Amino acid sequence: MSSTPSLKQSNGMPGFDPLMGQLEVLEPGIAMFHGFANVAFAYGRGEMIVVDTSSRLMGAMAVRAIREVSEEPFAFLIYTHGHGDHAFGAQAFITDAIKRGHARPKIWAQEDVAARFKRYALTRGWQRHINRLQFGGAFATEGLFERNSFSYPDLVYRDEQFLDLVGEPVELHHAMGETDDATWVWMPTRRLAMVGDLIVSSMPNTGNPNKVQRYTLEWAETLEAIAKCTPRYILPGHGPAYRGEQLCNEVLRETARAIRFIHDEVVRRLNAGEWPVDIVEADISIPPDLAAKPYLQPIYGCVAFVVRDVIRRYAGWWSGEPSQMFPATRMERGGDIVAICGRDAIVAKARALKDAGQLRRALAIAEIALNANPADNEAIRLNAEILEAMAAGERSFIARNFFAGAARQLRERAQH
Repeated sequence: MSSTPSLKQSNGMPGFDPLMGQLEVLEPGIAMFHGFANVAFAYGRGEMIVVDTSSRLMGAMAVRAIREVSEEPFAFLIYTHGHGDHAFGAQAFITDAIKRGHARPKIWAQEDVAARFKRYALTRGWQRHINRLQFGGAFATEGLFERNSFSYPDLVYRDEQFLDLVGEPVELHHAMGETDDATWVWMPTRRLAMVGDLIVSSMPNTGNPNKVQRYTLEWAETLEAIAKCTPRYILPGHGPAYRGEQLCNEVLRETARAIRFIHDEVVRRLNAGEWPVDIVEADISIPPDLAAKPYLQPIYGCVAFVVRDVIRRYAGWWSGEPSQMFPATRMERGGDIVAICGRDAIVAKARALKDAGQLRRALAIAEIALNANPADNEAIRLNAEILEAMAAGERSFIARNFFAGAARQLRERAQH
């Protein structure tokens, strides 16, 4: 157990959070387990509610940690959404209840969580693949996403639900943000908001490269609604707990202001007739006062991802480039450019750009040589070197792991 870490110390991702694997008691009856995804607890009246269950491994650790401070039965397990790092640890809590002779805790969730689980089972190979890349091997994926691996909700609601914890009111509110099945939990007596991934102590993770649509505008609206409740505590899905009405209000409202700014700027440009490719290349940024906030650093999500999320929401899949409506294959394009410029000149230019630190341009050129001849070992190694350099300098946890994963795959290809 420990005091709240500095905002600059933690972003909730493995290797960053100094309290990872520990329980933090904010005050008697309110605690948070710092996991790959956090687990929030409210207790002290004879029964306990658990908000999120983390992953399978972390869920078991969270149970052991909370049992050091409370023996109360788990009355409810509440999923803030259906992502595996938040909802796949439920069995540890159920097993603990059975061993203690307590009633099995009821699992509550928004009604669309079940549909998410079914989609995960349908696309389980893809889910394992992208999660392995996104989380850099830190989030074990074997055995996940199978049809029998989910602890489905026992009880669901649509818009809002009011529960009773030994006479204390507990409110469940539906939200759309990182997912369409999100729930934020409000305990008005304690002025405690348990919000899942609506707050991640980083620029919000909207626009994830290989995940389904996210909801930037509704995310901002939800944060503004939570702020109107004037919470004293916010327990987020990742990163540190927030204490104090002033800090909680700031984090909620400024995070909402940041993503509203991006949303509105993209929509303004779309309405002015700009194509998606033009908007992406405009390199939109948030105002400097927001960019300086420690809880809006591009550690998990980043501005470029949010821009793409808004574009995807409103503008479809075509970039606006005529050649991309029915594009030539990558091998055809690469082969034509190599025929014009020469393979050696392309490789030399890519290496020169890499050496000059122009890594994005270097990768774009190096990929031409690789696309023209996927068996070109020098091009394979050069692309891997550039990707490794990009990963080393990338602040976004997601982008860093995707770059590193792509480099690793190229290195493995060169060995065969």
